[in-house]
Formats: sequence, C-alpha cells, structure tokens
Amino acid sequence: MLEKEKLPRYKPCGGGITPKAASLLDFKIKKELIEGGCFGTQLHYRDYKIEVRTPFKIISFVSRDKFDLYLAEKAVDAGVELRESERVKSVELTKDAVNVRTNRNIYKASAVIGADGVNSIVSRSVRKAFRPKELALSLEAQVPIKQGMIEDQDMSTIYMGYIPRGYGWVFPKEEHLSVGIYGTLSGFGNPKDVFANFLSKLNLDTNIEYHAHLIPFGGYDRTLYSDRILLVGDAAGFVDPLFGEGIPYAINSGRIAADTLVKAYEQEEFSRKVLKEYSNTCHSIFDTYLKDALNVSLLIYKHPTVFVKSIASNKPLLYKGLEIAAGRIDYKQFRKWFLIRIPYYCIRSLFL
Repeated sequence: MLEKEKLPRYKPCGGGITPKAASLLDFKIKKELIEGGCFGTQLHYRDYKIEVRTPFKIISFVSRDKFDLYLAEKAVDAGVELRESERVKSVELTKDAVNVRTNRNIYKASAVIGADGVNSIVSRSVRKAFRPKELALSLEAQVPIKQGMIEDQDMSTIYMGYIPRGYGWVFPKEEHLSVGIYGTLSGFGNPKDVFANFLSKLNLDTNIEYHAHLIPFGGYDRTLYSDRILLVGDAAGFVDPLFGEGIPYAINSGRIAADTLVKAYEQEEFSRKVLKEYSNTCHSIFDTYLKDALNVSLLIYKHPTVFVKSIASNKPLLYKGLEIAAGRIDYKQFRKWFLIRIPYYCIRSLFL
C-alpha cells in the first residue's frame, strides 16, 4: 500500500461516518475516534430555518487524519506492507504486469487497485479524466469551539443557497467545528471569496486556514477497470451526488475489488474479461442507487425554494431525507414514498 504522505495526514472532509459506512467494516470503530454524534439537523435557506430531530443516529463525527490512520493500521495488522511518503509518479500497463514508478522505487505488480482519489494517476490507464460538469469542489476548515458558539452538540447544521448543486455545513466535534461548503466546480467563481462570504454569514473568522479538494459527482457512467487494474472510491467516481458522501462507497468498492482480485489470482488471470466481474458487482450493488441520487440532487438543487417550502410545511419530508443519509432507506424507496405525496406537499407549500 503506497501512501504519498506520512500518516496521520490532514484530509479535507466533514468527517461524518454513517451507520451504513460503519456496517461495511469487519471491525468496530474504536470509541476514542468518535468525537460526537448527529441526531438531527437544522436546515437554513434564506429566511427559512427548519429543525428535525431523529431517534436514530444519522452520522458519527470523526477527524479523518485519525480515522484514516486507524484504517491503515488495521490493514497492516492484516498483513499489508505500508510504504509512507512514497508518491506514485506513473503507472505503465504491460502484457505481463503493471509497473508502478514512485519517487523512490519501481514496483512490478500482477494487478493494481487505484484508490488515489479524484486526481487518480492509476485511472489514466483506464479512462479519460472527469469532465468539469462531473466535479464538485469542497472547502473545509476547522474552527475552534468557543463558549456559547453552539447550542446543540448532537445536531448538524446545513445551509442551502450559497452554491449551485451544493450546501454548506457545520459539524460539531470535541474541540472544533468542521465548517465547509460543497457544490459544483463551475459554480464557485473565486472559491476563496465564496468561502469567506459563507464564514462571514455565520459570524466566523474569515481569515482562518482552509483546505480545498475536488469531489466527483456519482451517478455518471464510467469505466472502472482495464487489464490488471481496478478503480475504487473517488478514483472510480463513487460519491453520493446529493450529500457528497464517499466513505461507504470507498469501503464497499474496496472490498469488492479485493474479492475480485483474489479470484483472479487463483485463476492466474488478470484480463478485462475476468476483472469485469468487479464492474458488474459494483453496478448491481450501488450503481442504480447513485443514479437515483443524481436525479434527486439535480431536481432539488434546480428548485431549492420549492424544495425548502415543501419541507417547511411538511417536516416528514426532511425526516425521510435524514433516513437516506443514515442508510435506513435508499433513494428508490424515498422516490416511491415522495411521488405519492407530491400533490399534497405542493398544495401545502403554496400557502406557506
């Protein structure tokens, strides 16, 4: 396992682990890593402020530097050889192997799993780069918690209307707030100004250090494999396009990739024909889910006022949305539930 930096390293991310994501691990996340839990949310849009609480946990809050280190340690415990501060420079696919060149060594492998994110070097041997319309930008900062800054430690806060196809968030953790904004790359203009304006609206320090990273919108058709190479997580484009959540898909696609390569190793065959099983399995498990999520996100962000008015007059709609986030229902179930109620919700929203 090649890591470009020394662990632990800062990872720009809200750090929300859903029950769905945690259930995909074959070990429990140790308690020391959990910095709080979310049992509801406040949604802000223009003059609207809507609050919904849930009896179930929607997400657990972690700091990604600590969480990622824990996952790496679990991999090492299972027999993985971890090479830190070793950056991949190029990947060359040959008939008999994959040659991986780093800043330190050249490796010859029977197969490679590309888990190197949205700017994946491994993916260049599989497909073209993501198109601009398929990319979101996320800016995130850690704001020290001051007395009286937050009212509810177990509530997340979501802000709509600051960026196209996206939202801002505030997640309370033990010693700081994770504050960020996420939306389509083309909608940012000057990212620094957009983020500073968002922080200013929240009465937070606009000079605070922040981090930026790209996120691929999931739900688009993409090639996931070639001879001897599989793409997982963000490198494959597996991200919920509504919430921007990628952790459960990274874990799940990683598991599927590992199972596929074990079978390929047993057959001593790493061709596209054999590795196609990985793509088929991913599509059968969550491809339809991500496509449904893309359609729902495009609808919501195209008509945010209608959406928020519907929520304001019908709080069960937001509650159902939180059930999606927690992994209790999927988008197909939500769509079926919602379509029956559209006429009623639209009529009620007209009088709000």
